[in-house]
Amino acid sequence: MPLYDRTVLEVSAFDRTGVFEMRDHEPNREQTHDHLVGGRGQVLSELYAQATDVDPTNILPDADPPRRAGYFVDAGAGRNTFTISADVGVGDEGLQWGDGSSADGEANQYDATGEVNPITKRDVLFRWLGEARMDSGGQALLYTGEWSDGTYADTPGVFGEPKPVALNEMSAEKPKDDPAVVPYTFEFEEVAPVPNIDELTEDFTEAAEQAVAELGSLISDS
Repeated sequence: MPLYDRTVLEVSAFDRTGVFEMRDHEPNREQTHDHLVGGRGQVLSELYAQATDVDPTNILPDADPPRRAGYFVDAGAGRNTFTISADVGVGDEGLQWGDGSSADGEANQYDATGEVNPITKRDVLFRWLGEARMDSGGQALLYTGEWSDGTYADTPGVFGEPKPVALNEMSAEKPKDDPAVVPYTFEFEEVAPVPNIDELTEDFTEAAEQAVAELGSLISDS
């Protein structure tokens, strides 16, 4: 069956691959659409026509929509997010937590698999996530539900591959009433893979540095 019994996060860092498996979890999904024109499209078009020489109403269809209906133009913007809530701690037998380089029940800076203190697990995970770049280079892959290639499940999901994601936010708080467990909340956002991401990053960095230099030259020292 596909990956329904757990969620797996794969992270590339330290020239290694860390695998973090969470069995006691609740996956949630959210998708938002940012429309180029939406809801109040007629009002926006009318205001734009009054303020400029261009009449965008010529672009809209020649129709008379209901009073409470609006034109919508979807240019593809929006967000596809995965929110994972999971309890991780002692007793996670068989679930990898790192790169698998430590003996079961022991820990090192790259791995805390098995019967390891949940605070140690937390610190190892935070170190991985602090080192990893999470962008369109595909350094973080989320295996959940039908988004799986069969690596961590009996069979691949219908999509046949994991989802490349960026980590927007993560929290981990150790509860006082159960010292053996640490609850986590992750918010991941789907990213579009980009070839040669390192070159693209350098280009953006150079462009930003140039913009800062040009701005600085325009600001008076007095």
